[in-house]
Amino acid sequence: MLKKLLKYDFKSVFKYWWIAAVISFTLSIAGGVSLYLLLKEPEVPDAVILLSGLGLLLVFLGFAAFILLSAILVFVRFYKNFFTDEGYLTFTLPVSRLHLLNSKLIMSVSTLFLTGTVCTINIFTVMGIAFHEKIFTQEFWNACAEFFALLNKELGFYTVIYIIEILVFIIVCMIFSSLFLFCCITFASIITKKAKVLVAIGIYYVSNSVFSFVLQIFVLLGLPSLIAWTDKISEYAAYPLIAVFLLGMIFFLAIFCGILYILQYWMIDRKLNLN
Repeated sequence: MLKKLLKYDFKSVFKYWWIAAVISFTLSIAGGVSLYLLLKEPEVPDAVILLSGLGLLLVFLGFAAFILLSAILVFVRFYKNFFTDEGYLTFTLPVSRLHLLNSKLIMSVSTLFLTGTVCTINIFTVMGIAFHEKIFTQEFWNACAEFFALLNKELGFYTVIYIIEILVFIIVCMIFSSLFLFCCITFASIITKKAKVLVAIGIYYVSNSVFSFVLQIFVLLGLPSLIAWTDKISEYAAYPLIAVFLLGMIFFLAIFCGILYILQYWMIDRKLNLN
């Protein structure tokens, strides 16, 4: 049954998302051309430079709009499918609420991950077009090969470990972000029957501000101490400590994800009242 739920959730989101992704990629081509013209400032007319600057600004606004639209599509799907008139039908389906939650979570994380992938491709497209005269040369690729060879010599197999840990951390952050907003929407729908969206935004803003403040305090106090401590030990001991530190961050955030997941399931299973 989970596969069927995923099919409808992805279909609902991606019938709009892929259009935005294609537009975003098209804008990246325009952005690359605009940046290329800006870098050629002495050789092109001032009017072209002005239009290129405006075009580049619009391109990056388009990128921001694509990211925002992706998030909106995911959470509108969650809200409409659970907390509008459609919710009456959703919760009468012969499927467990656990599957309903898992479907929304998988859809959300997948969409956010694909959005990040498209944005990365867009950035490389802009850079590739703007700096093609320097990138598509043998000297550039030789310099890249030397850099990665030096990095591999310094870090060894820790290079792969760091990359894996960073990717896992990004995915866990996406899971946390999805569950966090799911909980805000669900909690708002429980405590009020009017202006649910506005209440959810308010709860999200306040909660996110508190969480960001605590995180900033942790970074400001803990990161300098960690850097100072690693400077006092040998680089061979620092590498595994950094790996353990990243693993600890993943584990710490995963615990919060587990708490939010349990809370979200409890709210839709026990506290949700659609009457």
